[in-house]
Amino acid sequence: MAMTHDYLDFLNSRIDISPANSQEELQAAEVISDLMAQHDVEVSTEEFDEPVVSGLTPAILAIASLVGIVLVGVGVLPLTLIGFLLAVAPAAVSVARLFGHRFSISFGPRAQSQNVVAVHRATGPLVTKGSRTIVVVAHYDSPHENPLYTSPVAPYLTLASRLTVPCALGVAACAFIQILGFLPGAFRVLFWVVGILAAVPAAVLAVGSIAERMAPCTEGANDNKSGVAALLGILENVRPSGAEPRAREVAKPEQPEADENGAPSEEAGAVETDAAAPVVAPAADEPVLGTRHGEEVLRSLGILPESCEIEYVVPAAPEPAATMAFDVAADAETTREDLMSTGRFSVMDEGGEGVGPKDDAGLSELVEDFDPDATRPSAPVERPDAPSDPEWGKTSYRPQLSSVARRASLFDLPDPSENEADPFATDPQATRVQAPGGAVHGAAAEPAEAPAPAVPVDTITPEDVARAGEKPKRGLRSLLGRFRGRPSSDADAEPDGDAPEDDGTWRGGAAPRAGLRLVEDDESVADEQPAEDEPSEEELRDAVLTLGDDALLAHDIWFVALGGSSLGNAGMRAFLARHRSDIRGCFVVNLSCVGAGHLTALKTEGLEETRRADRRMVRLLSGVASDLHVELAQEPHDWEDTDATPAMRSSLRSVTLMGLGPNGLPALSRTADDVEDNVNGDKAAQVAALVTEMIRRS
Repeated sequence: MAMTHDYLDFLNSRIDISPANSQEELQAAEVISDLMAQHDVEVSTEEFDEPVVSGLTPAILAIASLVGIVLVGVGVLPLTLIGFLLAVAPAAVSVARLFGHRFSISFGPRAQSQNVVAVHRATGPLVTKGSRTIVVVAHYDSPHENPLYTSPVAPYLTLASRLTVPCALGVAACAFIQILGFLPGAFRVLFWVVGILAAVPAAVLAVGSIAERMAPCTEGANDNKSGVAALLGILENVRPSGAEPRAREVAKPEQPEADENGAPSEEAGAVETDAAAPVVAPAADEPVLGTRHGEEVLRSLGILPESCEIEYVVPAAPEPAATMAFDVAADAETTREDLMSTGRFSVMDEGGEGVGPKDDAGLSELVEDFDPDATRPSAPVERPDAPSDPEWGKTSYRPQLSSVARRASLFDLPDPSENEADPFATDPQATRVQAPGGAVHGAAAEPAEAPAPAVPVDTITPEDVARAGEKPKRGLRSLLGRFRGRPSSDADAEPDGDAPEDDGTWRGGAAPRAGLRLVEDDESVADEQPAEDEPSEEELRDAVLTLGDDALLAHDIWFVALGGSSLGNAGMRAFLARHRSDIRGCFVVNLSCVGAGHLTALKTEGLEETRRADRRMVRLLSGVASDLHVELAQEPHDWEDTDATPAMRSSLRSVTLMGLGPNGLPALSRTADDVEDNVNGDKAAQVAALVTEMIRRS
């Protein structure tokens, strides 16, 4: 999944902004097409056109509703009639949509956009005629900034959007009351004010939508590029391109603080560099006192600024007393007496102790009458007596231990009669099964009871052998025991307790059945220690996900980068209109804003004609997320359309994965904070792994 990070970094570096109906959007489509072509799939660019005002139909109707309710209460008959028509229009459109009749503005100039489509045809031994077609979509056009998304009313935008339809019906009812002249004037004025207030939420959202078209474009690092990066990551899992993911950049160490001239300060210390500096060899006639670097070497490191002056200071010559130089030719005639006469040398014994008297400092004291060659008497060495053991000194000698020492060696042994808890047991409530002789499967347990003493062979008679070979008789008592739910052994038991017992003979399996028993928690064994070099969680996830490639490749998968999404989801509608027969019965997965926020599967979508996400896909995604340890929430999104909403209205099984912010809005969408630094590539990689495994299990 590491390639998803590389795709996200590449898109952020190559694509700045890409608003719909612009040259930058066309260039972004070419970049995405080149990336898809590296995976050996069928890639095509499909152009379409859409009215520029597409997507602004609700905003225009909301403004008309506010103007209409204001005009209907003026009292002038022509203005009242015009205001009534304008106020009723949004309600009429909403009622028509409830019956499946969509209304949109289709006049005016048209915008040009395009979709980039890559198709993977099903391959492998698991391909069947009924394989499911899967469509993965993500839009690549960047949105504009919306001033409402960063205003204090941002937490209430979702509620205001949900209130637009009932408020439109309320405005129409208040406008109808205004044309009823027989009603009291005060009553009509009251409903006129109520109608104006009901039209305010939709009018506020309309102002924000119109201002968004005129606002600057965002970078879209999370709104569109993270979704496209996750789409390309899924394509990499299905059809690898052969490219190696580059290593993630490690945080660089902090650079030392510089002074006013730009040079590192003394408090900052030295700066370590990765590159080895060249070494300048010293002159042949100069003594080597460490490695010497010249001025050119220091300049090449780039540590010091150009204005800094470098001056070399010749170190002072060492004092004569610090070092002693000897002339080899002259020292050849030096005798031992000459060296000892200087007072700087003394005779040392084998233990490193100086011979002769010492002064207060512990050094040898020079006295005139001291003879260094003289010997000193030493105290006799005391040897231990030989032990009284007659074997002492021989190879068969063994030291004899006292009874106390023998008993002390048993003090550290555990008492088998005590039940001690195992400190390394992981599950204190687990039970274990113990076999005869103390053998426990999966746990350490106390020894079992000692078996019964064996019968001597001499006492066995032929009657005993014949009696042992006979099977116990099962009569009416056994049948009644079965009806009562008791085992046959209990049913056949005599009232006095002389029931036949299991002989404990092993008849296969892990242990004899008669000797099995439940063991308590304190008898469990310690878990084995994990290996030192354990793979990371991401490596384990990648290794597991690559096990079922045949199931992953057995589907027709369409990877669609949508353009013109800000024009009322025009890219998705154009794709469905062109490929309706090719993708009949498919699954549609929409990826949007997946690089930040809390990853969520949208349960419902669309303000009008609200549609529910496919329950099977949501359940499958939830199971995969639980297995991959990815947090996936489920929230309704019935206040706005997404790119998957047209597919749902076309009776296609669809679901949207979106990162939501704390306000319930798409994370960082339509804000100036939607930049690369606020986007987490790990989240996009998790979404790629999530959808990949969902495709494999579908």
